[in-house]
Amino acid sequence: MSTKASRTAARLMISPAVLLLLGWMIVPLAMTLYFSFLRYNLLMPGMESWAGFENYRYFFTDPAFWPAMRNTLVLVGGVLMITTIGGILVALLLDQPFWGQNIVRLLVLAPFFVMPTVSALVWKNMFMNPVNGIFAYLARVLGLQPYDFLTQAPLASIIGIVSWQWLPFASLILLTALQSLNSEQMEAAEMDGAGPLSRFWFITLPHLARAITVVILIQTIFLLSIFAEILVTTNGGPGTASTNLTFLVYMQSLLQFDVGLGSAGGVVAIILANIVAIFLMRMIGKNLDA
Repeated sequence: MSTKASRTAARLMISPAVLLLLGWMIVPLAMTLYFSFLRYNLLMPGMESWAGFENYRYFFTDPAFWPAMRNTLVLVGGVLMITTIGGILVALLLDQPFWGQNIVRLLVLAPFFVMPTVSALVWKNMFMNPVNGIFAYLARVLGLQPYDFLTQAPLASIIGIVSWQWLPFASLILLTALQSLNSEQMEAAEMDGAGPLSRFWFITLPHLARAITVVILIQTIFLLSIFAEILVTTNGGPGTASTNLTFLVYMQSLLQFDVGLGSAGGVVAIILANIVAIFLMRMIGKNLDA
């Protein structure tokens, strides 16, 4: 069989999967785009009408939109900063030989496999509860007034919860990259008189650059759609203090039953996610070509 015939046969065999995947993605996206141009409220069935860009105009002029946009960027940026820096430190620690290393690695990775809803409930009721939470108990032991994290610092609390979930992922990727570092290079630098900080800054960190970029890309895509942690802990409040774009779309579409407005918000969120993804993909491409 010729090379051309082999390629044709391969394309024919994978075409059902490709068509299924395209249908799985394009049909919901097309329906969302169509609904975003309609006045469509589930409480008024049969009253649908063409609205044009009215839903988008209303969404952008909604007083909650810009706070939600700011909260989304702060949430993503805060979690990325904590997990990237923390992941490097944890990876460096786990790369050192010590007794029980495999058990410790397993325990460090455990939070990543906890469901977001379960994780948020544990943090809300067991740790951050201002009456009987662990943090409140420690504050009383130290003679301090318990702090209501979810009321007085809602966005920071959610950043902490989400960072706890994603830190194992960053640590795993960075640890894998760290283990591919040439030990002879580190030994040569040490023999030349380079201190630990110099070795880390000029050898370890450049070696981890690609892994860090991958961590940032993958986490950003998922962090833009954080929802369960907000719903379970703060419900977007107080006010809009912890409302992000995903939660705002949820409030418009499911709480107010406005499918048109919610669809417009979903399209805006998709566009934002794609802009961020394209920017990060270009950044990764530059790193890989370097």
